[in-house]
Amino acid sequence: VAIKKTWSPPTVIGYEIKTSRQDFLKDQKYPIYMENCNIFYFVAPKDVIKKGELPEGAGHMIYNPETNKVRTVRKAPYRDIPINPDVLLHIMFWKFDRYWGHRTKAEILADYNATKTLAGLGKEISHKMSCLEGQLQRRQSDLEHAQERCDRYIDELHEMREMTGLKVKGLTELDMWSLKRNIEHLHKIVEKME
Repeated sequence: VAIKKTWSPPTVIGYEIKTSRQDFLKDQKYPIYMENCNIFYFVAPKDVIKKGELPEGAGHMIYNPETNKVRTVRKAPYRDIPINPDVLLHIMFWKFDRYWGHRTKAEILADYNATKTLAGLGKEISHKMSCLEGQLQRRQSDLEHAQERCDRYIDELHEMREMTGLKVKGLTELDMWSLKRNIEHLHKIVEKME
């Protein structure tokens, strides 16, 4: 059932869809549908309804599954009949559900796919962040080990200098302290990256 948005004239259109010849021949409900519609169509694939079998006042549309198109072969006449209040109530409540929370399967599927895509994106970002965090932790650990080794070397150099009273391999005390400060500076940069 469809209803035109314009109310001039009021028009309720009924579409009775038939999928097989047997379905069309056995149908006894269509007279009830017709009496509640201003325009009424049978819609079926080709050769389901033969010429001369349509009831008076009904139109005919043929569905082509290859093109997924519908073609009108017999236009349904407009019948100026009062619209049944039950039909209007049915349409109103159907629209009410549509506008107040009812979602079609296509809408539910679209929401599911969007959620799935977001979840996948979230997992991907989370994985990349965990990899980066692991790399950062390894680099920080490497830096801490380098600083510990440097501190040990500086201490050893001081001891050797005191014992021998000589410069070791041309490294002055100022050079050692400069090296230590550079390592501490690198350590602070890594802490800021966290």
